[in-house]
Amino acid sequence: MSPAVPGPPRPAREPTPWATGLTVTVIIAALVAPLDLILTSALAKSFGWLWVPANVLIGIGMAPSVWLMHRTPFWRWIGYGIALGLLVAWLGLLVDVVFRPGH
Repeated sequence: MSPAVPGPPRPAREPTPWATGLTVTVIIAALVAPLDLILTSALAKSFGWLWVPANVLIGIGMAPSVWLMHRTPFWRWIGYGIALGLLVAWLGLLVDVVFRPGH
């Protein structure tokens, strides 16, 4: 049996920067949600239910990029912010549809 050959020392894992990461996530979500709301609410006012496929296409178009980001240390927080922003926009649009005056 041959002795184990030691490899180069592994770098120590740094702690997860939760405060900074969550701050970045909230800032990105605060940018993405209004942008999506503006786009899709304009479509909803002009073309009715066309906002649904438009918002689905936005989510499908962003999904591969967001998925690739989630394993990179800094970029994962941006990906989380994009996903959170789109989720908040969906909830906002659904609330708008349910509680819209004259609906």
